[in-house]
Amino acid sequence: MQPDDPAAVLEGVYVANVTPFRDDERFSIDVDSYVAHVGWLAEQGVAGVIPFGTNGEGPSVSTWEKRAVLEALLPAVGSMHVVPTVAEGNLPDTLDLLAELQDLPVRAVMVLPPYYFRPVPTDGLRVFYERVLAATRHPVVVYHIPKYAVPVPAELVTSLPVWGVKDSGGEAGYAEAVHAAGKGVLVGTEDDLPGRLLTAHGSISALANIVPEQVVALYEHVRSGRSEEAAALSAHLQQVRAMTKEFVAPGMLKRIAEQRHGHPMGTVRPPLVPVPSSFDAAAAAERAVAVPVG
Repeated sequence: MQPDDPAAVLEGVYVANVTPFRDDERFSIDVDSYVAHVGWLAEQGVAGVIPFGTNGEGPSVSTWEKRAVLEALLPAVGSMHVVPTVAEGNLPDTLDLLAELQDLPVRAVMVLPPYYFRPVPTDGLRVFYERVLAATRHPVVVYHIPKYAVPVPAELVTSLPVWGVKDSGGEAGYAEAVHAAGKGVLVGTEDDLPGRLLTAHGSISALANIVPEQVVALYEHVRSGRSEEAAALSAHLQQVRAMTKEFVAPGMLKRIAEQRHGHPMGTVRPPLVPVPSSFDAAAAAERAVAVPVG
């Protein structure tokens, strides 16, 4: 049963947190660094983290690895919200991962529909999410990211007893329709955050891996009606975002995050390729934190 007020479950800035992989034979996860990175994020005032999403390279991480990370992470985060992403290629694996999460004290689960067959009819998506809802005790956030996966129509989100949606599509009217129906919305794109946050309960930010304090400040500017401050900070974050796209984004975020807090953030897992060793991460971190004044 979902609460009447979506903000009672999820609200604020959430980080699409990256996954540090060691450069060993299996590109194993550095769990200690994972927990340390999230601990640093918590110190910066974010509401929570979204493990194993797109920037967390979730589809490259096995179910047993996800369980091991969460078992280490959850006791260390205190009151911070943890919302694992379930992004499997089929219904049985989705249900199996939900079963692994069932006994864990996560705040919600974010579920992507199987993404290989495109397009698919809305009726098929409805059956999928009905099975998901029957299989979990946790609130369900629908993951709408049409650039990489199957789009989930707003009318389906509003007709199901889900918490709401992570909107990474940014289509005109999509978030507004979900929000108007009383469902929750988390903005999944950093384009025009000041505008998009007006019809959302919060954001899921990749940039918050490296400048969490800035994304939190932007959220607070919007909530307090400080439009000029929000616009100025958003313009800076757009420049930071462009910088992180120069090479594969998760790799860039890890290199810059390591510069900010000093914990080793490792590499990416194939088929992604790491950032070249010539990349000046220290200079990038300097540019990221240097918010223009005035």
